[in-house]
Amino acid sequence: MQKLDSEPCACCPDAEIRLGYASWDKGKKQSISVKYMWFDKRGYACRGGEVPVEALPQMVAVAIKNGYLTKADLEN
Repeated sequence: MQKLDSEPCACCPDAEIRLGYASWDKGKKQSISVKYMWFDKRGYACRGGEVPVEALPQMVAVAIKNGYLTKADLEN
């Protein structure tokens, strides 16, 4: 991933959410992905899971359908 932006993760202050050009984009600068990134005890970034931004609505819907998130969680 070529990072474009990041911010601290609201649910885990020791982690961050990164957005950028996807690792599978191959320099085209067309595919955007999001990644949950955590850090090891030395402060080095560990590899987080990278997913296409377009997959996020389905991921959230599955989490709501299975009771892991509520619609109220999305309002925070």
